[in-house]
Amino acid sequence: MHPISKPLLKWFEQFGRHHLPWQATNSSPLGGQATHSDLSYSTSNLQQFAEGKTINPYHVWLSEIMLQQTQVTTVIGYFNNFIQHFPTIKALANASEDAVLAQWAGLGYYARARNLHKCAQIIVEQHQGALPKKFEQVIDLPGIGESTAGAILSISFNQNHAILDGNVKRVLSRYHQVKGHYGQSETLKELWRLAKYHTPNKRNANYTQAIMDLGATLCTRNNPECDRCPLAQHCQAKQHNTQGNHPNPKPRKNKPTRSVAMLIYQNTAGEVYLEKRPKKGIWGGLWSLMECENDEKTIDQAIKKFDKNAKIEQKLSTIKHSFTHYHLMISPIMVTCSKNTEGFRSIAELKVGLPAPVKKIIAQLD
Repeated sequence: MHPISKPLLKWFEQFGRHHLPWQATNSSPLGGQATHSDLSYSTSNLQQFAEGKTINPYHVWLSEIMLQQTQVTTVIGYFNNFIQHFPTIKALANASEDAVLAQWAGLGYYARARNLHKCAQIIVEQHQGALPKKFEQVIDLPGIGESTAGAILSISFNQNHAILDGNVKRVLSRYHQVKGHYGQSETLKELWRLAKYHTPNKRNANYTQAIMDLGATLCTRNNPECDRCPLAQHCQAKQHNTQGNHPNPKPRKNKPTRSVAMLIYQNTAGEVYLEKRPKKGIWGGLWSLMECENDEKTIDQAIKKFDKNAKIEQKLSTIKHSFTHYHLMISPIMVTCSKNTEGFRSIAELKVGLPAPVKKIIAQLD
């Protein structure tokens, strides 16, 4: 078996991504909020990065959580905005959940934001506001698994921990022609074995970033650039021209479709009624329009229950919103009412977290 760390680290020095805002050094003029054009890395910068001396652990942790299920290009803007609102772990811990979710809105998978908030509070209460350096303490925090904990500690403190995110799974699956989908326990177990085997004893921060970068930039899901890959010489998928087969695809299932009506209650002042969703389930903890099953009888009953004098004013175009496991067809219905209780909010002054389709619906009302 050929260890991949040496060629990968050599490639990373020249071609790896060294401009991401969470890689900014403490001496950055933007205090860790640098953009692409604000950063230039010399050899000494890279060595500091490898030793984990100048990277802000809070920024690393935040980026790793945001990057779960989300592309780097999308995360950069959210990351910079989040850091502006919550520049320290203490500031995040002291913020309200609504304030945190408001800055997360649109990024999806909202349990990540709620867990991030809980983590910050635990870190302030139990670790004096500093991200702990012990693996057992990090993995014990809400929403942090083995791979995320490994990435945080490796990049922040140059510790020797393997990682296995989606990019790494793809690289290792192709390099070793691993059989099976990584959703299967035996396949995942083999990938973890390989991830730990290839993780070096030195330069762990660089190696962790390098293998993620390789999967994100060259060993991509579609059309991988094998001719530029530093691991091509010994890559089994490259040698057998099976790149498209690895990782083995997950058996496809047809997504079911669910239909709901979203009721846009507006009072005489033009304010919209919103209610906070339960923490569990889709859009957990966000503020949303009231909803019900999309049939005339149920809609009429729901409206009369809310306000017996309310009337349907207009039905807006149906919106399709897709989740991992199903499609949601949303029928927005504008309803005028005389009710003026707590829960009505001015559209112009909304400062709470809203699900993406709800934000789209309300934007049509301006």
